[in-house]
Amino acid sequence: MYALVAGLAAAGCAPAPVHAEAAGVLREDGATLSRIALSGKNVRTGDDGSGCAPGTRRGLYTITGDLAPGTEPSAVATALGTELHTMGYQEAGGPDARFGVTVSVLRKDSLDITFTVTLRGRSPNVEVAGTTGCLPA
Repeated sequence: MYALVAGLAAAGCAPAPVHAEAAGVLREDGATLSRIALSGKNVRTGDDGSGCAPGTRRGLYTITGDLAPGTEPSAVATALGTELHTMGYQEAGGPDARFGVTVSVLRKDSLDITFTVTLRGRSPNVEVAGTTGCLPA
């Protein structure tokens, strides 16, 4: 048994994240992103076990709001993307623009955290949704 643990450690295998660790980072990173100036800003945090295996749950962090008049959506997308990259997230999809909606997906694989940034022409113009994977409690 000790040889197996030592072998995994030597191979560089890190233990899988647990919910408390990943959800804590999700909240910290979400709080950093929530500094963005949006009118009618709404921030929600929580946990959700739906769709997860028994004994696991996912963390949630959502920011919604509207751009100030005259604010260029691409500038907001760039600012959010830069901030996420600074925090260690990598592109996982997008930016993809269809039907007036632009979506970018960024991941921090080490903690199984994904942020999806959605910009649209209707209210709310901006939605930033962060989730962890279904992780053991």
